[in-house]
Amino acid sequence: MKKNGFSKTVLKNGLRVISERIPSVRSISIGIWMHVGSRDEDQPINGISHFIEHMHFKGTKKRNALQIARDLESRGGAINAFTSREHTCYYARILNNHLPLAMDILGDILNHSTFTPGNIKKEKSVILEEIKDIADSPGEYIHDLFATEVWPSHSLGRPIMGSAANITNLSRSSVMNYISQHYHSGNIVIAAAGDVSHAKLVELVKKYFKWPKNSQVTKSTIPLNKGVKLKAFKSDTQQSHVCIGFPSISFEEEGRYGILAANNILSGGMSSRLFQNVREKNGFCYTIYSYQEFFRDIGLFGVYFGADKKYVGKASELVLKELKRLKEKTLTPTEVRQIKDQLKGNLMLSLESTTNRMNRIARQEVMLGEYIDLDETCRNIEKITAKQIRDVVNKIFNADRLTCVTLGPTKQKELEAINWSKL
Repeated sequence: MKKNGFSKTVLKNGLRVISERIPSVRSISIGIWMHVGSRDEDQPINGISHFIEHMHFKGTKKRNALQIARDLESRGGAINAFTSREHTCYYARILNNHLPLAMDILGDILNHSTFTPGNIKKEKSVILEEIKDIADSPGEYIHDLFATEVWPSHSLGRPIMGSAANITNLSRSSVMNYISQHYHSGNIVIAAAGDVSHAKLVELVKKYFKWPKNSQVTKSTIPLNKGVKLKAFKSDTQQSHVCIGFPSISFEEEGRYGILAANNILSGGMSSRLFQNVREKNGFCYTIYSYQEFFRDIGLFGVYFGADKKYVGKASELVLKELKRLKEKTLTPTEVRQIKDQLKGNLMLSLESTTNRMNRIARQEVMLGEYIDLDETCRNIEKITAKQIRDVVNKIFNADRLTCVTLGPTKQKELEAINWSKL
């Protein structure tokens, strides 16, 4: 399949290889996307996806950890990875002439990592420190607490890194079994963007990547969310960190562009409604933003801010006021025009990065199984209407499914005293 610089090949074993050719650059970004993350973990092994991601950089049969990092970095490139709730990605950014080396290294770490008992023991210690680091960063930690309260009995609400107890108790056999279960051809997409030949990419994939044939993609149950949830977590911080939000729509649902537009209105820079009305006009906080996360079959819409304890109630009520305003007041044609221009401008600027281009085509493949080119995306943005935005926020900003979590000096009774009915 070829379309406007995009190419897709499905190998005999079910492995999908996609690329976007950008001949005007000299670099290539490549990502090996695994359709597995913390959502796919049972409670006793929560954190194992992230642990495996770390372990793939600790040594293979022919490279130690230093060589894995140095072989690309010494040539000006970079190699790294991340784990999310639904995906694990191993990626590299290199000059175009170093693609064979990057594929060799990525294939080596993913197919030939040794997972020695000594390395497993050392990496457990590293991740335990990483867990502490997140706990000491309230602006990050609050999002784990928030997800847990939104979906308390579902794996989607569990922390990506897991708990200290889980990591300590992980065995080598559980790690190898998990890899065998999830790291197979049907669960993997290899994506590249930049000055890349698709035929050459496919040739290198066949040479360096060997996974068992399996067409099954990881699936899981849809989490449920019922009732208002208010939870204040105590910590010795100067500010109270606050997350307010709701379950939202998935990436493939109708209304996706509408909620992205709504998020832009609320949090699209210093001119946005939340920034202007909560921070600039009233001075209740320094940092405030909204966000929309898309998952396989559901989404999460949230608003975060950090504020002095005395401002939490006032700031929360202003947030609710802005959400209600979007639900009740139809945007003007001028406002809709500005939103469309901003969304398209942000998109075009972001895609000057080959890494962002690679991430974009990979997410489309793993979420939708298809490619949506820039022209089609811009046409979809142009179709956004004031009614579409109002309809989708009325669907999502549901007072009966609101969750609010605070981390800091705010007490539970103070959180419950806020007038949440203003939504």
